[in-house]
Amino acid sequence: MTKKYSENNEKDLKILYSEMLEFVIAKVLEYDDAQVVASTMMAQALKLYKSALTDAEFKDMLKIVVTNAKKIKAFDIARLH
Repeated sequence: MTKKYSENNEKDLKILYSEMLEFVIAKVLEYDDAQVVASTMMAQALKLYKSALTDAEFKDMLKIVVTNAKKIKAFDIARLH
């Protein structure tokens, strides 16, 4: 059920990323709690992955996230509290 990434949809991914970032920042400002917004998004993202991937693909994705956790960078804005 997974789709392979192609260069044809790179523009769409950039647009979606920007739209989601605007939404997330608005929610952080609305609720004044970045952790509440992040945990809600994480829960929904995991459910979406679980729905879209096979069990093996889901486990592989989680391993990749944990393996690459040190590479995740904070936003280039003041820390959101």
